Amino acid sequence: MPRLPRLLAIIVPLLVAVAACGGSGAASPTPLATGAASVAAATVASTPDACAKDSLKTLTAGKLTIGADNPAFPPYYQPASPQPSDSPWEIGDPRTGQGLEAAVAYAVAEKLGFTKDDVAWVATPFNTAIQPGTKPFDYYLTQVSFSPERAQAVDLSDGYFDLNQAVVALKDDAIANVKDVAGLKAFKLGAPVGTTSYTYITDQIKPTQDAASYDTLDAGLAALQAKQIDGLVVDLPTAFYMRDAQLTNGVIVGSLRTVGTVEHFSILLSKGSPLTTCVNRALAALKADGTLKQITDKWITSQGAPELK
Repeated sequence: MPRLPRLLAIIVPLLVAVAACGGSGAASPTPLATGAASVAAATVASTPDACAKDSLKTLTAGKLTIGADNPAFPPYYQPASPQPSDSPWEIGDPRTGQGLEAAVAYAVAEKLGFTKDDVAWVATPFNTAIQPGTKPFDYYLTQVSFSPERAQAVDLSDGYFDLNQAVVALKDDAIANVKDVAGLKAFKLGAPVGTTSYTYITDQIKPTQDAASYDTLDAGLAALQAKQIDGLVVDLPTAFYMRDAQLTNGVIVGSLRTVGTVEHFSILLSKGSPLTTCVNRALAALKADGTLKQITDKWITSQGAPELK
């Protein structure tokens, strides 16, 4: 019997250990489980914000390069006053931050963590910017309207400005005093054939006189100048250009509320840009806090393009 005490010496401690493990209904975490939870919590807490300035991959580390066409036209880019003699920019100067697109560009930059001193501007022709390939900018603003076809070549952000239609006329004509869409019905209106502008006349305004259609914008503009029509319906960017650069004594009667599918301007980025998600997040924040509306009111509505109710 000399082996029994040795056997008991082995069995008894094992029974005590088993009892200790099963004596409570609640399972105690093992040191390994506790350690894993701590590591997971630390990982979540230390995960960097992908849209924080230090996490963004820009052309130049710590800097943001923004592109625009040149000339840059008001009211999207306002001239500097005074304009430096050595300025590379014609007409409007994006660096002032004045104008619809200049203000939006800097507001987005600020949401991304960049100060005005962190921003550099590069002149890039519109037709070059919208093509596939490497870009000399991080993002680009020059009235780039969204289209699915264009989005196959480049990234296009959510909208920062809805692309309304507008009515252009001559200041000394009666139509210039119209304040609402109903007031347009009595006038002779025209637009390029097959365009959203022409459809807006026929389907929304429904004037008492048949709408005039033109093969080109220039033909419509000539008809307006010859007073063959009272008003020409075009998209709002074109309306500003016609009033400010093409017409003598021209006026924007007003912008027309978009009906149906909303066309909009997008910020353009390289296809697959890591900044696109962050730019969209910045735009969402600017919409939520009212900044985009303030910018639009300042640089569009108050620049002679009131909305016709």
